[in-house]
Amino acid sequence: MADLPKPHKKPTNGQDRPYDELRREEAIRKARAARSAQKKPTGKERFASDTETISVPPEIYREQEYPENGYRSPESRRPAQGNYRDPESDYGIPDGYDPYEMPRPRRKAPRRNDGYRPPKASYYDDDYEEPRRPKKRKRRRRHRSSCIGRIIRGAVIFLASIFVLYSGVSLALISRLQKVPEAPRTVTTGSIGNANYTRTILLIGTDSRDLSQERGRSDSMILLTLNDATHEMYMSSLMRDAYVAIPNRGYDKLNAAYSYGGAELLMDTIERNYDVSVDDYICVSFTGFAGIIDAFGGVEITLSDAEANAVNVILQSEVNELMGDDPMADFLPSGGTYNLSGKQALSYARIRYVGNADFERTSRQREVMTQLLRNAKRRAATAVPKLVDSALPRVSTNMNTGELYLLSLRMPFALGYDMRQQQIPADGTWSAADIGGVSVLQIDTNANQALLRDTAYASRRSASEE
Repeated sequence: MADLPKPHKKPTNGQDRPYDELRREEAIRKARAARSAQKKPTGKERFASDTETISVPPEIYREQEYPENGYRSPESRRPAQGNYRDPESDYGIPDGYDPYEMPRPRRKAPRRNDGYRPPKASYYDDDYEEPRRPKKRKRRRRHRSSCIGRIIRGAVIFLASIFVLYSGVSLALISRLQKVPEAPRTVTTGSIGNANYTRTILLIGTDSRDLSQERGRSDSMILLTLNDATHEMYMSSLMRDAYVAIPNRGYDKLNAAYSYGGAELLMDTIERNYDVSVDDYICVSFTGFAGIIDAFGGVEITLSDAEANAVNVILQSEVNELMGDDPMADFLPSGGTYNLSGKQALSYARIRYVGNADFERTSRQREVMTQLLRNAKRRAATAVPKLVDSALPRVSTNMNTGELYLLSLRMPFALGYDMRQQQIPADGTWSAADIGGVSVLQIDTNANQALLRDTAYASRRSASEE
């Protein structure tokens, strides 16, 4: 067996580094020194072409002889630049040649508005920097925040739409009311109800057919108090037979004040005797009251046999005639729980000679009002057409459009308050009397004023209510 050639062992320089690596580093240093010794081009010569080229020794690119058939073996092919290995040298890189010095593309400088383009940086410049690839910006995860934002925007748009719709309906209803200009007042010294957490409105029910043509007599008087401190809605019925001092008229029954001077004199009388500050009122005729009840779908009331019979009597004697209906229409067969129509509820509220006379009468009026307010929570939307057409034109008030609109914004919250009711004068604060052949109620004004302060106009709920 022939002896095989021994493998070549690369010499070292005593530091365990290959000798050919040291030669390569030396060749690179020489090439860079020769390049730096050359004269650098200046001015336009630096940008004569789009790329910078390097002079390569001619032996790198030797002329190759091609065979007749045009095919070259792998050994005879010319190698690519930078990968040539000269078989005559140990390392294969000629002196002065830097394999890392390759043609580099020229960067385009940004244009200015005047068309001037600054000189382009070259690889040979001392301040040349390799172009950096722009960092890829991380996309922020906005999925959760954007979802919450859409929900918030949707809720705001929905609430704004509800507010606009509610405001439009409120203004439409307000426009149907009869606005009465304010008349001069003589007594405005009431101290009860001046707190900013209460709002008092006097509700007056009259027996007139048309408020614009006749005043009529005040059949019911209720102080409606909205108390934001205790979150209560109080209905305080004022007994019409109370013997009170009427400004500039002497002493008479409370309901006589409305006959003498209308709603303004009635409010003056209430302030004089009960010390309640009241400046706003809403007056409803019989037909208007029945129309409001019908608009909200009636009221559910439980009647005794005596009360059902009294309702039929009032329907036959006055209410059916007032409404232009048959005198025998809408009779109740007997006592029980019924959903009373407007005419039936009006007749029920006017019953006086069943039970404890006017005391139970005011109690029935408050019961009808309580049921009406409860129906208003559930059927407000369906009641609008009937209210606009038939009910509200028979209602008058001294409040202007702005005050009524602010009250309409407050009412949805007030309807959630606890409903309370009471009669004034309260039990134990009055005594029956006969003055000039007329039965009246002599009242203790101080005791009733104290009662109003502690109930409807209290700054906090009592311990028994909490």
